[in-house]
Amino acid sequence: MVYRQIMNADALLGVIALPQTFKNKRVEVIIREIPEDAPTPKIDLANIDHMMDGSITQSLIGIVPNSGKTLDDYRAERLSKYERVD
Repeated sequence: MVYRQIMNADALLGVIALPQTFKNKRVEVIIREIPEDAPTPKIDLANIDHMMDGSITQSLIGIVPNSGKTLDDYRAERLSKYERVD
């Protein structure tokens, strides 16, 4: 089962760690069930902004080959897959 909602990021402050750049912005929240035995990732809350802006993110740029699709193409593809809640 998947739950999807678009909301103001301020409603999530104190619930999950978000970078400061999300403050006063609309975000898409997707929640899905995972198996009981799936490992839980550890996030250092003090460094969340650094993680979003730092070398980890920069090292990922270009790792996925350019498919020639536009952002609208990706959006339409994503919405066709996940717009229904089962």
